[in-house]
Amino acid sequence: MIELTINDKKISAEEGTTILKAAQNNGINIPNMCYDKRLRPYGGCRLCVVEIEGQPRLFASCSTPAAPGMVVKTDTPKLRKARQTVLELLLIHHPLDCPICDKAGECDLQDIAYEYGKPEGRFIRHRKDAPPDVRGPLVELTANRCILCGKCVRICAEHQGRGALGLIGRGFSTVVQAAFGEILECDYCGQCIDICPTGALLSKPFKFKARAWFLDEKDTICSFCGCGCTLTLGLREGKILRSRGKEDNGQSSGNLCGRGRFGFDYIYHENRLKTPLIRKDGVLTPASWDEALMFISGSLKYTMESHGSSAVGAIGSTRCTNEDNYMLRKFMSNVVGSNNIDSSATFGYGRVQKALDKSFGLKNHPIDMKSPLGKDLILVLESDISITHPVFGLNIMQAKREGSRLIVADFRDTKLTRNSNTHLKMRPGTSVALLNGLMKIIIGKGLFDREVVSKIPGFSAFEKSLDDYTPEKVSRITAIPEGEVVDTAEALAKAKSRIISFTVSASENTKSEDMVLAASNLVILLGGETGSLQIPAEYANTCGIHEIGIRPDAGTQKGKDILDMLYTPGSVKALYVMGEDPVSNFPNGSQIIENLKSLDLLVVQDMLLTDTAKIAHVVLPSSSWVEKTGTFTNAEGVTQKIQRVVDPVGESLPDWQILRNLSLSMGADIGIRNIENISEEIRNVVREEKGSPEKKVFIPVSHRPDEVPDKEYPLSLVTRDVLYHSGSMSARSEALNLVSSEALLEINGEEARKFGVSDNSHVRITSRQGSVYLKTKISDAVPSGSVFTSLHFPHGRVNTLTGQPGNGTAITSVKIEPVKS
Repeated sequence: MIELTINDKKISAEEGTTILKAAQNNGINIPNMCYDKRLRPYGGCRLCVVEIEGQPRLFASCSTPAAPGMVVKTDTPKLRKARQTVLELLLIHHPLDCPICDKAGECDLQDIAYEYGKPEGRFIRHRKDAPPDVRGPLVELTANRCILCGKCVRICAEHQGRGALGLIGRGFSTVVQAAFGEILECDYCGQCIDICPTGALLSKPFKFKARAWFLDEKDTICSFCGCGCTLTLGLREGKILRSRGKEDNGQSSGNLCGRGRFGFDYIYHENRLKTPLIRKDGVLTPASWDEALMFISGSLKYTMESHGSSAVGAIGSTRCTNEDNYMLRKFMSNVVGSNNIDSSATFGYGRVQKALDKSFGLKNHPIDMKSPLGKDLILVLESDISITHPVFGLNIMQAKREGSRLIVADFRDTKLTRNSNTHLKMRPGTSVALLNGLMKIIIGKGLFDREVVSKIPGFSAFEKSLDDYTPEKVSRITAIPEGEVVDTAEALAKAKSRIISFTVSASENTKSEDMVLAASNLVILLGGETGSLQIPAEYANTCGIHEIGIRPDAGTQKGKDILDMLYTPGSVKALYVMGEDPVSNFPNGSQIIENLKSLDLLVVQDMLLTDTAKIAHVVLPSSSWVEKTGTFTNAEGVTQKIQRVVDPVGESLPDWQILRNLSLSMGADIGIRNIENISEEIRNVVREEKGSPEKKVFIPVSHRPDEVPDKEYPLSLVTRDVLYHSGSMSARSEALNLVSSEALLEINGEEARKFGVSDNSHVRITSRQGSVYLKTKISDAVPSGSVFTSLHFPHGRVNTLTGQPGNGTAITSVKIEPVKS
């Protein structure tokens, strides 16, 4: 630590800290326009200049390191005059259009001009008059208002790793634009909108909706991925008009992705449910709450009396709060008397937890979002974490910028591969073979502590299981050159600190429980702890529902899981689905539809009329996440409160309240009257199941794909999330659909020519499970032998093609045929 004096106040700061940062840390304000703590010092605006005792000139405080004994002045007549001159120069070309600029009221230039500006100007003014660039779907660029601070350009390149914006031109004609003045095509994260000090970059969905001073701002937690970012929602007259991030606010420190910034509008979708619906004469018709609850109550009682409680099942939701899901669990155990309860986590996070329980004895393993920082090496396997968990992905890229070696093994080009040190281009679904090959090399070269590791249970069988995974064979399986496999193994073993990270979810078909076991074996082999393995939970409350027991093995007696209830005919007679859409989101959708239609009773409780709701006997309208109070537990295991910020739509109710009312209709009082009762029960009853962190076991696994391409089905279909969506709920967002509104089949140019497919045409894609029609996109990001698409869009019916996953990879083999117009 060093000591210096700013404005006669003695302060301490870490060595290397800039004067500006030292001042901010001690509550001293220095005006600035081009500084952001996430970016490298720029020193462009010259508003942050300060006087340093003994120095004849002024210094930019944002780029000048604090020194021991330094005496600094931040507000003197000389400094005020310098700042006034800078403002005069900035305002020469800046249009006086504050009355029509959406940034008015929260514009940094406006605020500083009010404090330092002068009413008269000494220079001849020529206002810029270029028309705004409104071609992009979500971001509007108005060059007239730009002061060329470069913050938008730098946050896009340095922080987001995209580099979609640039300073184009020289001198007075310089503008911020996409390359060659083309339409802005980027991540649409909107970070440039938040960081812009003027109205040069605006949110198109929010434009002309409200003035900043009319907005009532409230914080809540994002309902999409597992990062648990804090959204600052702007409301006027009871309607959400915008979402933004605030610096240092929440788990994400103010960073947001496009889903959190623009995707909230799905709550205003035209398919919002406003009243209960009961199927009468084959048609869903509106009904009262009393009628709907009495119908469900009578039907459930009949099923329980005729077939027993084990004939009733329930599916919880990763989008609903802990309180909603706990109420569903309590309803099933206390009222129905069944442990047949599960969630979509069975296809993702649940498989991760099962594997970690086997290898480490852990019942719960949240990640650490900051874990990449300071690591020597980061290995990412077949995942684009910058899409599935954008803020976690930002930390991975930050670690790489700060000196960590980033190795990404993936079959397609992604933002992480473009920002990596090494991209191991591999065949999809071959990570187990790669991991086994890496471990074979590490053992063969003696790059581990044999004396310690050989004493871990299962080592002998594990070592023998690797005999066949020579670099030559691994290269044949993965298509990664032998030399790169060997180099990666050596780098992993020699790194002083490392993490291995990837995602596993229902929307991805290249990863499996076996892959988690193989990665666990590698961590144990290298003497690492469980923190070396970072596998984030998929959605907003996936981690939460696992902790509170929305799974069939949480009770004293194991119940039926989601695979039994949805894929085994006759397994249950009645099914209660809360906040989930199995027909659209889960593999082998055709089989799910067939089994759901055979049920005696299907109840769907949701905010939207989903595809699952359309075939239900009863549909109950629930409130969205901003229309109720509760908690989400993010991928780090941090429980955060969400608050009601708008009124529920129509007659919709919070999920927990519907279940409480249904319990009363069935004559069972489960002791819940309000949300506080549930929160208290969760604190008192639900405890984290702690295994033995010291336990380590090697569990041999082998590469075993479920399907292999053949002459009839020559291509591998890979499914994964796309940047602008999360699950199928985001597909109801009007704003996000402006960027991506349908499932596209990405295919390599070579394969396209081979099968007679042209860009932007339709093809019929067929697997052993079924056929769908998709529009094509020719892309070199996808290697030959594979095609790629996503599962977000219910109307795409892509899950018709996919099969029920096993422990190995569930890649589907397909064939494609061009559709003749």
